[in-house]
Amino acid sequence: MNGPIAYSPKKDDLYYPCKNAVFFSAGAPKSDAALCVELSRLAYCECDGSFALDQSRITAELARVGFSLVKCFESHGSKQEGGTHCFLALSNDQKLAVVAFRGTDKDDPSDLADDCNAVKVPWERGGQVHDGFRGALAAVRAELEPALQGIRCRMLFTGHSLGAALATLLASIRTPDALYTFGSPRVGDADFVATLKNVNNFRYVDCCDIVTRIPPKGMGYVHLGKPYYIAQNRTITLGPDDAFIDKDRLTAFLEYPMKYESWRKENVGVREMADHTPVNYVSAVTAATP
Repeated sequence: MNGPIAYSPKKDDLYYPCKNAVFFSAGAPKSDAALCVELSRLAYCECDGSFALDQSRITAELARVGFSLVKCFESHGSKQEGGTHCFLALSNDQKLAVVAFRGTDKDDPSDLADDCNAVKVPWERGGQVHDGFRGALAAVRAELEPALQGIRCRMLFTGHSLGAALATLLASIRTPDALYTFGSPRVGDADFVATLKNVNNFRYVDCCDIVTRIPPKGMGYVHLGKPYYIAQNRTITLGPDDAFIDKDRLTAFLEYPMKYESWRKENVGVREMADHTPVNYVSAVTAATP
């Protein structure tokens, strides 16, 4: 780690991840994790006046790092093209493909409805899953699955927030070479998690991020695998114990108001939400890349 790692408390960076984004600021990603965390943020790019993916910007940003946009998969028929959004990207050497899902758009009522519908329902591969997440994936599945059948190279699934949940569900249907998730909520019960036992999983959790703690365990939800935990000092550790996490989160919670001036109207009021900001995942994961 060379010097302090950037951290943003800004509301704009949390609620509108692409508004001020400078994608791939360090150049071409040097790891799958660094690539996926940036593609997860890129999936938030939408057209002005619509929730539809901004294909022109996504295409241009992918081209800068040697990828092309194969296709976007989006819900249709809802207001302003709301609902589920993801894209499939392919490296120019055709050796790597990535499916990146968009997370929750705070202005899209259909996303919020999916997030809130936490009733568990049976999953086709076993166990039970979050009904809202299941329905959100179903909105693009009919187009997405056939497209993936034609991919013959290494494949990664990724997403942030709601997008992470959808990437996890997709990994249960078709096993990728790796699953990279950032700020993922819990997706299903222990029997569902068992359907992912053969998935090479990298689940990143940023310190106090509240989304990673819902739906609660008391509802029967569990996480997939050990977390790659981003600590208050922005370093990353695989699977630290609960005592370490609890102490670290308390330190982060207590320092946040003064260090990041949470009272300012342009800043997020609490660490639990600020840590969910996509760019904070990007900066930490990119800095951790050798």
